[in-house]
Amino acid sequence: MTLRSFLGLIKDRWKLIIIVTLLAGAVSAGVTERTTRMYSSSLSFFVSAQTDSSNVVQAYQANLLSQQKVQSYANLLTGPVLASAVVQATGLPITAAELQSRISAQAVPQTVLLRATVTSESPKRAQEIARAIAAIFPNQINQLEHTATGMTSTAVVQVVAPPSYSAVPVSPNPIRNVSAGLALGLLAGLALAAAARSLDTSLKTADQVSAVLGGKPVLGVIPYDPAARNSPLLSDGQLTGPRMEAFRKLRVSFGFVEVDKPRKVIMFTSALPKDGKSTTVCNLGVALATVGTRTIVVECDMRRPQVGRYLGLPNGAGLTDVLLDRARLEDVVQTWGDDNLDVLTTGVLPPNPGDLLGSQKMEQLIEKLRARYEVVLLDMPPALALADAAAAGQYCDGAILVARHGRTRAAQLRRVCESLTSAGTPVLAGVLNMVRSRDAGGGRYGYGYGYYQADKGQRESARSSVHAQPSRAQAEAATPIPEDLDRAGGRALASDAAPPAV
Repeated sequence: MTLRSFLGLIKDRWKLIIIVTLLAGAVSAGVTERTTRMYSSSLSFFVSAQTDSSNVVQAYQANLLSQQKVQSYANLLTGPVLASAVVQATGLPITAAELQSRISAQAVPQTVLLRATVTSESPKRAQEIARAIAAIFPNQINQLEHTATGMTSTAVVQVVAPPSYSAVPVSPNPIRNVSAGLALGLLAGLALAAAARSLDTSLKTADQVSAVLGGKPVLGVIPYDPAARNSPLLSDGQLTGPRMEAFRKLRVSFGFVEVDKPRKVIMFTSALPKDGKSTTVCNLGVALATVGTRTIVVECDMRRPQVGRYLGLPNGAGLTDVLLDRARLEDVVQTWGDDNLDVLTTGVLPPNPGDLLGSQKMEQLIEKLRARYEVVLLDMPPALALADAAAAGQYCDGAILVARHGRTRAAQLRRVCESLTSAGTPVLAGVLNMVRSRDAGGGRYGYGYGYYQADKGQRESARSSVHAQPSRAQAEAATPIPEDLDRAGGRALASDAAPPAV
């Protein structure tokens, strides 16, 4: 892992890392709070050998002997014999084995000093135990030396530092424990973040989408906008927003798809519902119509139709009626706004959408539309679980797949691509939709363009002051159009002229 990828991991998964780190710190603090406080009392012994101090050789040998005995005495301090004697002498309500585990001893290197430490739940009891050890241990050593040699002990153990008293607990250490918990939590959070990223196959970049589509281009990267849920169409209030710019780029890129083989009938589909394909089709249709391209949007999603609702058009007679010869095409095509964008809604929802979309009537209808319009955009249902898109795709010039950032997985989009290709529908390109601002990679300009910082109140006022208007012939039949479903997005997109897409 390079430094750049590591920083990218922190940027993408910082919430997970922080949550795991704080959780580990909280657990450590909780365990520390519930742990019994332990107090200690320490004392020091001086070990010396009795010898003639006037004889230098004997004094030196006695000093070496004392240093050797100190190591043995340290083991005796933590042994069961001393623990049993202290329990009997003090009447402690614990066993000798428990007391033995609470006594530690250490020989100070290069000296004849021996340090013992006693821990207990009470500082007073710890000091009492240490006092008992100070009284019992020298006598115990004297008895052992006398028994071993049969003579008076040559080693003398004296207390040089009496048992200490401290009201400050030696364990647990809150600062150390919480710090260790946070450090371990940080490592665990980074490990979980790395594992989550390695297991995450959702598409987040245009390069990933292009790779899944076999190198096909990605025409646009549409940024996420929370307001798009209630206002799917672009309006004058979003004239200079990043989402408007993205659809401008999509319109321009759409004109360069398969330049050597002009495509007129294009179907839009996705792997799953709620990937934003209907919103993409509507805004692209408006964008093309505003630059003079004769465009029609055909709503082929007969399971969850959204185009008519987004454009504010009534869904009376429509595609179903034309395919069943119950109405003529000219009678059911509706014109949206002043930009002459034609729309063919679904009409009555049939029980067998796949059969209608794959019928010869559908093929004949597409040929009529091909002859009358420069661009025909078909809004198809999701292709992963339904065969509707594959059924009608054989009559189209190609398909554009819409993937949702962080939701559509590579395997899902690959399966859609394979399904359409096997049905004879070439996949032309892709669109990455609902990209978060931090992943948009340039969603906002960085050259001092201050118009992105326009007052939010002005944008909201501009958005609410515009009203969608259907064609004059349908004004009486049309249902009331919400203010947020605005055809003014067409006029906004028209401000950036581009050659018509064919």
